[in-house]
Amino acid sequence: MDAQIAAPARREGTRLRLPPAVRSQQILDAALAVFAERGYAAARMDDIALRAGLSKGGLYAHFASKDEVFEALLSRVLVAPELGEPPAAALGSEALVDWLLDELDASLGRPELRAVLRLLVSEAERVPAMVARWRSTVIEPFLSAVGELLARHLGGQRPGAAPPLLAREPWLALSPAVHALLMQLVLPQDLLYPPQRVRQAHRELLLLMLAQG
Repeated sequence: MDAQIAAPARREGTRLRLPPAVRSQQILDAALAVFAERGYAAARMDDIALRAGLSKGGLYAHFASKDEVFEALLSRVLVAPELGEPPAAALGSEALVDWLLDELDASLGRPELRAVLRLLVSEAERVPAMVARWRSTVIEPFLSAVGELLARHLGGQRPGAAPPLLAREPWLALSPAVHALLMQLVLPQDLLYPPQRVRQAHRELLLLMLAQG
């Protein structure tokens, strides 16, 4: 389990009164820690309440079921990455690629995201509507934004010509990073490629594809 995921338990007697929104986020932090440790199926509402420093009744005042906690957790974490301001076109492809890789590292490198994706891989059949919504509201808009960015950078398209491959299929620009993330979810640390090797290979591939248009 990622060390950053752990949420310390708090004795009920020392529990502070917090606004409902703050308490809900605290519960979701606790739920993520419990789900990561035990898996969704083995986790109990009692476990989440204990980790959050609440009574079971206090937990049910915020969430009616474990499924509801899980869906709220997915909604909190699986949000569309916000792309920053790209470098000026005059700086060339290398600046664009380095910027895009930095954006991907920041978005995909969050321990909370990795923990939730690991849960989602194992529990996708339990929440098919949530998975479909994630694709339509997070994945597709992000791919569209990346595709538009790459199309602007490539520019100069001849009238009637097909758009460049990366503009048509922007998921190709992200595939090495997504592959590396998937490997992090299923393989032990000692079997993973070094991050710098993955980034360098991704960088070279993107520069090659951009050069080919």
